[in-house]
Amino acid sequence: MWFVIRTNVKCEEKAERNLRAAGFGTYAPWQRFEKWNRKKNCHIVHERRIVPRYLFIDVGRVAVDEVPWGVIRACEGVECVLGVSGRPVPLSDRAAGKGFSDVEKLQAIMEAEAQHVFDETREGKLFRREIGKTKKETTRMKFPAGTKVRINDGPFAQFSGEITNVTGKGMLQVMTSIFGRLTPVEMEPSQVEAIASAA
Repeated sequence: MWFVIRTNVKCEEKAERNLRAAGFGTYAPWQRFEKWNRKKNCHIVHERRIVPRYLFIDVGRVAVDEVPWGVIRACEGVECVLGVSGRPVPLSDRAAGKGFSDVEKLQAIMEAEAQHVFDETREGKLFRREIGKTKKETTRMKFPAGTKVRINDGPFAQFSGEITNVTGKGMLQVMTSIFGRLTPVEMEPSQVEAIASAA
């Protein structure tokens, strides 16, 4: 059975540590992101809580009246347990109508975090296969050979063509028709856009 805890300001880690020491399971979703550091000339990875000051606590399979609320409230860092009129209210485990229950939504958030959905770092993007390990691999993922493209920049703007290869530097080789002859042209990935194929 899951409940929501509100912690004191900037005491999430302390509350989580003390609740776990008291034998309760806790969960709080995190987001990872990168910021450019001018002094070190590199990206630094930072983490932040998606819902600051709130924790989810798992008290196990017991009745609401059997939960040791005094122990939970006595944990340093805990401000209160969310509820109605002073009575803690658990997350619902039954869906209302055709929607999802609160517990199912929480499990979906846990699964999303495990799949690096909230991870905006290079590592997270690699895990989700949004980018490749190299510029060439990223370009090849975005524009595989055989992709129909329209050139939108440079002297060949408005010409159409087909990707034939990606060079070692991540440049695209586009086969386009110039004066009635197929001619290979090397382009930056930013100079072309994929044409949606008619289904």
